[in-house]
Amino acid sequence: MPGYFVNEIHSCVDESLIGYVRTHSHLELLGRAVIARSQVPAVAVISGNGSGHEPAMAGYVGRGLLSACISGSIFASPPSADIFRLIVEMKRRGAKQILLIILNYTGDRLNFGLAMERARELSIDVDMLVVADDAAVDCAIGPRGLAGALLVIKIAGALAEQGKNMSEIVDICQSVRTHLRTIGLSASGVHPPGQQKVLELLDDEIELGMGIHGEMGAQRLKLLSSKNAIDLAFGQLFRGTRALDIKRDDNVFLCVNNLVYFTEYLGGCSNLELGVIMKDAIENLEHRAIHVKRVMSGGFMASLNMKGFSLTVLKLTTDMSSMVLDLIDFPTDAFAWPKTISPTQLPSSIQTLPDSLEFHDQLSAELTLNESHLLFETSVIPSVNQALQAVIKRLHNETDALNRLDAVSGDGDTGTAFARAADKMTQDLTNGKLIYDRPSLLFRRLGLIAESRMGGTCGAICGLFFAATAKSLLSTRSNTLIEDLSNAFEAGIQSVESYARVQPGDKSLLDVLIPTVDFIKSRCTQHEFTSQDWQELVSVAEQAVEETKNLVAKVGRASYTKSVETPVVDPGAYAVCIILQAISEVFSATATH
Repeated sequence: MPGYFVNEIHSCVDESLIGYVRTHSHLELLGRAVIARSQVPAVAVISGNGSGHEPAMAGYVGRGLLSACISGSIFASPPSADIFRLIVEMKRRGAKQILLIILNYTGDRLNFGLAMERARELSIDVDMLVVADDAAVDCAIGPRGLAGALLVIKIAGALAEQGKNMSEIVDICQSVRTHLRTIGLSASGVHPPGQQKVLELLDDEIELGMGIHGEMGAQRLKLLSSKNAIDLAFGQLFRGTRALDIKRDDNVFLCVNNLVYFTEYLGGCSNLELGVIMKDAIENLEHRAIHVKRVMSGGFMASLNMKGFSLTVLKLTTDMSSMVLDLIDFPTDAFAWPKTISPTQLPSSIQTLPDSLEFHDQLSAELTLNESHLLFETSVIPSVNQALQAVIKRLHNETDALNRLDAVSGDGDTGTAFARAADKMTQDLTNGKLIYDRPSLLFRRLGLIAESRMGGTCGAICGLFFAATAKSLLSTRSNTLIEDLSNAFEAGIQSVESYARVQPGDKSLLDVLIPTVDFIKSRCTQHEFTSQDWQELVSVAEQAVEETKNLVAKVGRASYTKSVETPVVDPGAYAVCIILQAISEVFSATATH
């Protein structure tokens, strides 16, 4: 069954529960009921739902939270008979009262309600609390239950562990429930195993208020930035049909819930996206003059492989704020509940650093750096400037081609990386920071640009190469400029080989650099390159690039991929070649014949 790592559809729920219980020693499994091994408190808090929302609810069974939970099939309420048996089991284990906390869905209301009535026939003291925190949709049976229910469950479990009776727990939880709202945002539908995909979304669409089973939300929109999407979501939460009664200077607890528990799994928001969402959510509330006292974030209530998230806001009223936070912080051994929920950091705790090139500029101003006395001849300097301009233009023109080459076995960004370096070169030529009359300063700056703007293997190789080249030029003094440069370039290659453990034939940009530097060394007795030399240099580079087609990558991300049917040249080597072509076109036009 593509897309899911399961054995059989009909048994995947049972096997999943077995997996969770066998890896958490404080749990036991009775049918599809997960039960805490700890002493049952006087009030046993039980919840349950259809599977597919893991870690809810098995992840919240433990001391100080749920005494037990019951699971149904995927997106289906547990049968009333299973719920009833669990109620009876908890009574046998010593519970004096049993509180059922469920999310507001028809199947759950019916099945838990029926089980509760059967239990009452046996004189079991049982009650039910329904959580309906959805701020997007209000249907015939009321708003849907979403991730906000977990806060109510946590508070109830902590109160039960503290010895409160069921009436006290229900009163407090009902009060908390009135100050709770959740809004979801999704960029995809959900596809349960063995079922049709629920609610299709195009790649450039999002659904505001989509339910955790893929139900239709309040509004379908074109894809928005994180900031705009969160502003829209909070707008619905604070001003929609089920607006949370909140005003400036109120305190809130914020929960950012990823709709997939393990974000490496197909679907869900990546952890990188989740960090952006957290930042934007906190800043949005602060902009509304709402004080975010605590934030919890992660995958708390999933929706299988749906790509999306939900935002839950709990208003902390003056009379209950301290108590609610203490109950949320109350210790539990439930494996899915965060071990710590820290107070929100103030903006002053975030420090921005200057650009790395600016840092180097500041450092250079503070230190006395050695400088080479080697200079380009005055007549050559205009050509150096023209060559740099030609390189910049060529790198921009070849960006897409380089990316396509890299996409064959890498991550498809080589062209973009070189284009970023080209952009910075343009900026530095304009502001005079790219000094091109002194080779050592020119290559040092190019190395800094490479390491700060390019990133990845290419950026590191270029940075090392130019840094070592510049350093070599500080001490070298040969008979000709060509000899000085060829010795420096050779030092650059040795530096790369030393750090990267890359050798000729490993399919990298060194496979072009090495033969071209060897060619330059062969002309080291000359005082200048002839037009013919420039043309031959390019021919050497072009031949070297073509030969990388038949090489097997041993460095970079490409070294981890399988061989491709149609071999292509190394993108880094190709980039070096087009740089040499651009330089050669400028210098061969002014060189002697």
